[in-house]
Amino acid sequence: MRVASLGNGNLLVNVDEKGRIIDLYYPYVGMENQTSGEPVRMAVFSEGVTSIDDEWKVDVGYLDSTNMIEVKQNLEKMKLSLLTYYFLDNEENTLYALIKVFNGTNKKRDVKLFFINNFNLYSSPFGDTGFYDPITQSVIHYKAKRYIGVKLFSTSSFTEEYQISKGDLMYDVYDGKLDGGTIANGDVNSAVAVNLTIDAGSFSKAYFTLSFSRGLEELRRMLRKVNFAQVETSFTLSYMFWKNWLSKSSFKFNDDKLRKLYNISLLTVRNHMDARGSMIASSDYSFVKVYADSYQYCWPRDCAYGAYALEVSGYRDLVNRHLKFAECLPSSEGFLYHKYNPDGTLASSWHPWVMDGKPIYPIQEDETALPIWLMGAHFKNGEDIDEIEKPYKKFVKGSMKFLMDYMEEGLPRPSFDLWEERYGVHTFTVATVYGALQNGAIMARAMGDEVLAEDAIEVATSLKEVAMKKMVYNGRFIRRIDEKGEKDLIVDASMYAPYFFGMVKPDDPVMMKTIQEIEGKLNVNGGIIRYENDFYQRRKKQPNPWIITTLWVAEYYADLGKIDKAMEYINWASRKAIASGLLPEQIDPETDEPTSVTPLVWSHAEYIIAINKVMKV
Repeated sequence: MRVASLGNGNLLVNVDEKGRIIDLYYPYVGMENQTSGEPVRMAVFSEGVTSIDDEWKVDVGYLDSTNMIEVKQNLEKMKLSLLTYYFLDNEENTLYALIKVFNGTNKKRDVKLFFINNFNLYSSPFGDTGFYDPITQSVIHYKAKRYIGVKLFSTSSFTEEYQISKGDLMYDVYDGKLDGGTIANGDVNSAVAVNLTIDAGSFSKAYFTLSFSRGLEELRRMLRKVNFAQVETSFTLSYMFWKNWLSKSSFKFNDDKLRKLYNISLLTVRNHMDARGSMIASSDYSFVKVYADSYQYCWPRDCAYGAYALEVSGYRDLVNRHLKFAECLPSSEGFLYHKYNPDGTLASSWHPWVMDGKPIYPIQEDETALPIWLMGAHFKNGEDIDEIEKPYKKFVKGSMKFLMDYMEEGLPRPSFDLWEERYGVHTFTVATVYGALQNGAIMARAMGDEVLAEDAIEVATSLKEVAMKKMVYNGRFIRRIDEKGEKDLIVDASMYAPYFFGMVKPDDPVMMKTIQEIEGKLNVNGGIIRYENDFYQRRKKQPNPWIITTLWVAEYYADLGKIDKAMEYINWASRKAIASGLLPEQIDPETDEPTSVTPLVWSHAEYIIAINKVMKV
């Protein structure tokens, strides 16, 4: 399981429950996992005995809720313990590990620390080269334009032993000595070791670093700078930077757990955001080995929610970064596709281009509407016309026209739903289109497009009128109108959307009845499932509650002014975070264990949004 993550916009690192580095995404956040999900293994040798990382008792968390991972590893049988701090350089693409090795005995001891690397450059094990570089006293792995430099050293010496060869090198640590192969190619592994002499009841420090570059000379430049003084200085600077970065929030939390989860949520959203503006749904690579695909994509919907969470938290510069990415995504027709890779190219999809022998757009229309809604919310918050000029011209204007043209009998034409399962006209989609046209009209008016602004308002007004006639049943909203034109009466948590995107007020009788239905039929052990009889990742008799759906109801009650009720759902969600503070997509209704990816950026985004609504009432 992935239990903690770090990111700097070019490099994203995940650490597993054993405290090991397991995912290394570079040079795009979420694209090309240079480990293919294989952990960087650790071992310790002392007094003729070797101990391997999977034998250790481990605790992983964030250091004072900053973007620095703290790992405590206890080697009970050896009477040793390790305290490791992982952090990233915000300027250079280097991962640092500052390691304290504690001697729990009453005598001086010699201890050897090993790191064993199984990199797969370009996410492939074929055609790699690894060699020992005497110039930088490091092990370097490379293939084409992907270079990783490995260093392990103490305050007195650099890498003292190394081994580079094909195959598993774990066997080579059991005798406490690496054989010293200097180069290998193909499916290459490497191991490095450093010797420490530790006084009784004291500790010694070691430093493990991974540096990433697209070329050898640049990597060597980076590696020459890496020494223990530089790591120690970077540790202090990183700690202060993240403390200051998180200080934008002036909320006074009565519960320290809520504050910590709020900070970790902000960090999780930022860590999953690329320097070029994309934002992946999750960095959890475990799905790849099960389904041959993953959540490491940029869904425009997930991105819009993630960026909106940053907007309401005051991180407008990051929102601008995402808008620059989003402005380049629309098709020539003005719509956005299902999902994108972090570099902006089209990602894998299961939406067909033909249905019943007729061509269709393979889209979820809400994913075109939500970025427009986001841009409008961003503009309303800052009213800086310079920030929206390019996105408006390159994206908003054309996509607004698409939304207005893609109508039939007063409602959006059919597309796929936000759950990516059903085709039809969905209440969620209708609400997002309404919100997009309203916010788009504000931007159009600011840009001088009065005609477009008036047209958008007219279409949005008509859309609401038709929706309130055709998409309401028995006093509450329906999930969708299906392919046959029939009303789908299944209760779905996404029916919260008409209130959230401004189509109706929270106290509108139809909205209130809808939320009552959601709570009455979708509440499972305090959390909210997606919809009745949901089978996705289901393991038990009842469906799995989701974090996002539960927090939707919390947001509704916050906007209704019922803070105590909102806090019931927020507290439920906070209790479902794993020990380190990461929120999963969904949980087992009986054991509370995550049943899908961890973390899910959207879960953390909704937590941020919900907290902001509660705190600002």
